[in-house]
Amino acid sequence: MYTLPVARSDTLALMELEHALTRDTLSDRVVNHVITHIRENQLRTGQNLPSEIQVGAILGVSRGIVREAYSLLRASGVLEVANGRVPRVGRLTNSALRQFLSHGLVTGQITPDEMLDLRSSIEVRAAQLAAEKRRPEDVESLRATLAAMKATLRKPEEFAQHDIRFHQTVGRATGSALFEVVGGTLRECLETSVRAGIQSRIVHKQLSSLYDMHAAIVEAIESRAPSRAGEMMALHFDVARNALRGVFSS
Repeated sequence: MYTLPVARSDTLALMELEHALTRDTLSDRVVNHVITHIRENQLRTGQNLPSEIQVGAILGVSRGIVREAYSLLRASGVLEVANGRVPRVGRLTNSALRQFLSHGLVTGQITPDEMLDLRSSIEVRAAQLAAEKRRPEDVESLRATLAAMKATLRKPEEFAQHDIRFHQTVGRATGSALFEVVGGTLRECLETSVRAGIQSRIVHKQLSSLYDMHAAIVEAIESRAPSRAGEMMALHFDVARNALRGVFSS
């Protein structure tokens, strides 16, 4: 049976596609190999990983493929690579999650309202844990941030900066890296909206009310009263969410 010959340009396109798919497959093999190596050897942050040359020799792939895979792993925080140094197991970061959530916001797959609901749940639990686990230095830091908020009641932009720092400190006081990473990522993604919400309450009296809520949260955390801390944080977010929803709908 006669078949039409494939045009040269189509043949080249197919070859390029096959090459790209092969590279992706090989890169995935490298990624899986490194992750499996970390798990099976129970490696911890900062410990050495095989070099690009070593992994290439083990898997029989080019150094370029390994370098490509290592770049992906570095971007996701799985490993750290510095020029001229041995790759190491990476520290937990929010880079991959931040990109994921930002993409969702930009493309409309996630709404600011949905992200606010998620952040509220996390921040309420963070306040409860902070009340249970806080250290003297955490309370000292919260008190200092609270004082800075009070001093900037007539400066909404500066007030917003201290507000963000306040919630970072609460997350740190939980003693959990997850609350710092996840909570911090949500705050970063919503930072523009937070500023807009603060600006919408530019009246001194309204910012004073917001300050009072933060002060009540600090009192509960310092007094080691988890239920009270959670309740005040939930109240704070109910008020903040209404203000921000007004910004989103305008």
